[in-house]
Amino acid sequence: MMDRPSTAPDRLHSLPVYREPMPREMAQRHIVVMQSAAHGAAFVEGLGQALLLNAEGRDFPSRLTRLLADARVGSHLYILGDEAFIWLVHDQARSAGLLDDEIDMTLSAPGSRRVYCVHCGLTQAAGAANRFNCIGCQVQLAVRAHFSKRLGAYLGVCDDADHPYAGAQS
Repeated sequence: MMDRPSTAPDRLHSLPVYREPMPREMAQRHIVVMQSAAHGAAFVEGLGQALLLNAEGRDFPSRLTRLLADARVGSHLYILGDEAFIWLVHDQARSAGLLDDEIDMTLSAPGSRRVYCVHCGLTQAAGAANRFNCIGCQVQLAVRAHFSKRLGAYLGVCDDADHPYAGAQS
């Protein structure tokens, strides 16, 4: 789960705030889903007996689906990875019936984030750059500091309305 939005006046309330993973002592079952084993080993060691799923492993998507389907009341899910990864797993967990209070998300690796193009409706992986070309409609997008928890993505809008395809022509 994310912390409450910052009360800092220069921080938008829609931006996610991540925290370091903390073992939930009331949880009867700990489920850890990591994008990379290198970015969560110390936390996993402190949990004792936890169900561990590494995205680098074989058949990750099907194993994740089964693991989330078997999650019962008293389970707690910890997701560690880059922003694109944790929000994809979060979406699957919510679809499987887990509540936000049963999910902790930790940004443990630099990497991609998801951006939603308002022009063609495509949600795509993007790096840290604030401007890039949409792979769906080729419009040069500016990534806004607005995050949709429902989509698990930042908002991408046309960077220059007078020349929307300027970046695509290079």
